[in-house]
Amino acid sequence: MSRWTFMVLLALLMTGCAGMDNDLSRHRTPLENLGQTAAVDVLKAPPWPDSTSHRVILVTPVEADADFGACADARFDDALIRRLLSARDGPQVLSVAQASAQPETPDNQWRLSSDLQSPLGAIVLSDRKLYPYRLTLTLRRGNSNDIWWQKEIDGALDSLGLPLSQAAATPAP
Repeated sequence: MSRWTFMVLLALLMTGCAGMDNDLSRHRTPLENLGQTAAVDVLKAPPWPDSTSHRVILVTPVEADADFGACADARFDDALIRRLLSARDGPQVLSVAQASAQPETPDNQWRLSSDLQSPLGAIVLSDRKLYPYRLTLTLRRGNSNDIWWQKEIDGALDSLGLPLSQAAATPAP
């Protein structure tokens, strides 16, 4: 009898553990993955002239097309900033509403802007919609409006992973 009781308890325990990670909010969306990829590019790709620990990056909110949904900008920005902050010996990161060139800005301050565009709108496939995108990352020195570094990332996001707007979610005729 104790053998059957043990088996039932083990099955219940395994069932309970399997359901623990069923929270959809914990799963990363394609926009969050894109934000993390962008952060890695910003940390590694530019030929930074200064030490990482002395660097200050001012991150302005992404300019995202409405095709990606109402929360797209917030999801992307959150993932970008979290990844920048999580870098070992990473830069100081400040999220700012606007960052314009200031003449008295220290040399270690940089301004990062992101622009997420959907140049073609939705591409309708037989089972889903894809949204091609172009993400443009631009770094400027704190005291200049000149582009110091820029990168464009092209791809497509599946509508199943996007928080789309009501207009974008309506089926095509």
